[in-house]
Amino acid sequence: MNKEWSTTTRYFVFALVLAGCIWFIMAAQALIGALAISALLAYLLNPIVTLVNERARVARSLVVFFVYLLSLVAIVTVTIIFIPAIPEQTASFLAEMQALMTQAQKEYLSEPITVLNTEIHLDGLMPEADISELVSSFIRADIIVELLQTSTTNLGWILVVLVATYYLLQDWGKLREWLFSWAPDPFESDFRRLYQEIKIVWNRYFRGQLRLSIIVGLLTGAGSLIMGLPGAILFGVFAAIFDVLLSVGPAIIMAIATIVALLAGSNTLEISNPLFALLILGFNLAIQGIENIWLRPRIMSSSVRIHPAIVFIAIVGSLSLAGVLTALIIVPVLGSIAVVSRYTYFKLFKMDPWADNSRMASRILDEGEEETAVPSPTPAKTTD
Repeated sequence: MNKEWSTTTRYFVFALVLAGCIWFIMAAQALIGALAISALLAYLLNPIVTLVNERARVARSLVVFFVYLLSLVAIVTVTIIFIPAIPEQTASFLAEMQALMTQAQKEYLSEPITVLNTEIHLDGLMPEADISELVSSFIRADIIVELLQTSTTNLGWILVVLVATYYLLQDWGKLREWLFSWAPDPFESDFRRLYQEIKIVWNRYFRGQLRLSIIVGLLTGAGSLIMGLPGAILFGVFAAIFDVLLSVGPAIIMAIATIVALLAGSNTLEISNPLFALLILGFNLAIQGIENIWLRPRIMSSSVRIHPAIVFIAIVGSLSLAGVLTALIIVPVLGSIAVVSRYTYFKLFKMDPWADNSRMASRILDEGEEETAVPSPTPAKTTD
């Protein structure tokens, strides 16, 4: 009895599976986002685990446990230190901003400005009562309670991220082999080669991001130091760290630097604090403009082999439509799609996608891999 499915049945089942996958992606967007964060954290922690595992010759499960435990301790410690101080510091900052705005109103807005022999009175633009009402609206109890409730609702997703990260670090080798086992036997070697190509894309992306963060940190720290911003070196370090958050991270650093410049002034330039704050704001905006329009597209293009214009459009479009998390991974995702698309194209036209073995070997050697890492037609099942 012939148990093979007919062509119509195969296409019908494929359409059902595809529709089910699309429905799941649409219905579980929050879960997919949490798993994506877990995968990124596991990817970043994996080199540490691998290094300790190889050098100390300790079981990987034990290394994962201690690395994960230390990471959690660091996160909890930072939370305990900084979170309780946020309400007090916020109230203090808003009070200082109110005093500065009141002073600015008295010193700069009380006198009319003459333009083309016409006096323009600015004292009515920002009444003192409106300033007090504006500041008090930020520290109302109901807003603080609402923020706390929102944070509490995300506790479950944080738990999902933590648990998923642990298991990805612990059992990624087994999970990968389990996924490979689903591939039909004639295509298992192709699946392994695709995995290696996609892995190269992500490695290059993270190295490019590291290079970009170092450049931005050096530019921010050096420029701030020359202009006399208090804590310039620290701002450079944080600019490098938060640069991975694309527009959100740099915006936070830019706002803090501008506030510090407004409150403390310059250590080297003899200019007023408001003018110095504008100078720092313009300097940081210039760095972000250079980075987002020229540096990031160029560096990511050379790292992932995608045209700079596509990189720029993909990042801006992702920020506008899907948020920071999607924009953070859109470049390596496009690189991975390009790898799969090339493989599909060659298979559709009955060509060998792996004909150029020398190209693959040189690419893997460029990534610091051993030459033996190039998969053979029937590769052995190894783990990272």
